[in-house]
Amino acid sequence: MASSSNTSASVVIVGGGIIGCMCAYYLTRAGVRDVVLIEAESIAFGASGYSAGILTPYSGSNDSGLLSLSAFALELHAALAEELPQITGIDHGYDLKPYLRCAFEEHGYDEARKFMDDRVIEGHDVAWLSGDEAREISGGWLNDEVTGACATSIEPTVDSLLLTESVFKAAELSGARLVNGRATGLITTGGRVSGVVLDDGMRVFADVVVLAMGPWSNAASDWLDVRIPVEPQKGELLYMHYPRDDVDENKPPVGMHNMDDGGVILPRRLSRTVLGATKQECGYDREPSDYAWEFILPRVSRLSSRVSADAVTHHTACLRPMPSDGKPYVGVVPGWEDIYIASGHWSEGVHYGPLTGKWVADVVVTGDSEYDISAISSARISEAGTTGHIQ
Repeated sequence: MASSSNTSASVVIVGGGIIGCMCAYYLTRAGVRDVVLIEAESIAFGASGYSAGILTPYSGSNDSGLLSLSAFALELHAALAEELPQITGIDHGYDLKPYLRCAFEEHGYDEARKFMDDRVIEGHDVAWLSGDEAREISGGWLNDEVTGACATSIEPTVDSLLLTESVFKAAELSGARLVNGRATGLITTGGRVSGVVLDDGMRVFADVVVLAMGPWSNAASDWLDVRIPVEPQKGELLYMHYPRDDVDENKPPVGMHNMDDGGVILPRRLSRTVLGATKQECGYDREPSDYAWEFILPRVSRLSSRVSADAVTHHTACLRPMPSDGKPYVGVVPGWEDIYIASGHWSEGVHYGPLTGKWVADVVVTGDSEYDISAISSARISEAGTTGHIQ
């Protein structure tokens, strides 16, 4: 039975994570004031609220086409760091510090040197440091066992929760609306989309639908008769305070990455330092587990003896949207008009969020974009096949 509170919009976006909120923001910036965002829980409820917040293209796929889009994403992030606080009054912690990819033994050395060589090919400024040089830059945080490190300054950090909240607040100030509810299907008329139906029967009518459902994207497969090849991947993080937490000089001045075993110590300007991270296929289980402590602590304590279980203040888990081929799916859903998908950003949704939102807004409003995102085109979804549910 239809709800009496049906509403309409020019564009309806399903999903209140960083991708959906960026789409709403850039649509309103482009002059589309009548935007509705549907979210079952709350803004940044999923991975966007629990991300480590490093703006890097190097945590998931190293596909060359995807990497080529990173510079555009970083340009947009730099612009957002200037404009969002002026609009919303929210500082989302944008910061750029050195990052050390540290080696202990031959395997880690080879990995760190390969990372450095690849970045040189891309034109980035990188440097190889001896163990002593790396320890000096780390402010004494790195252990003596570190034999060398690749040093970069190309990966800013943010507080992803604050960024997502700020970008949606900016969209709201320009007319976007939030509707709380769970999307359960599409409304179609004459083979074209005309809106979205919610679990309480409410209908949101719109000419354009954007599906930004993160790890829940494959729930839309039956709606579309196209399999959306995105699955949940569980990621867990630990957070730490510092020795003499009230003294700024005791905070880690750089990010540190264990290239031998994995494990990251990531300082952030406004938030607790992150210790990470895990990657597990556990379905939709998003409860924090002992595995995070067992996996993360030995790896990060190998980097620094200042890290211990006693320094950990809290522990989070979230679900990342993992694509079948390691790259996001962005664009019109194959076989449909005016239904866009923006999902599968894996562990790099915060990084590529502005680029995705800007591209979607450009194409919805003008039919074209200055950004060539063919490397992450949604046309690849057609290779996943149909669900066979539509008669």
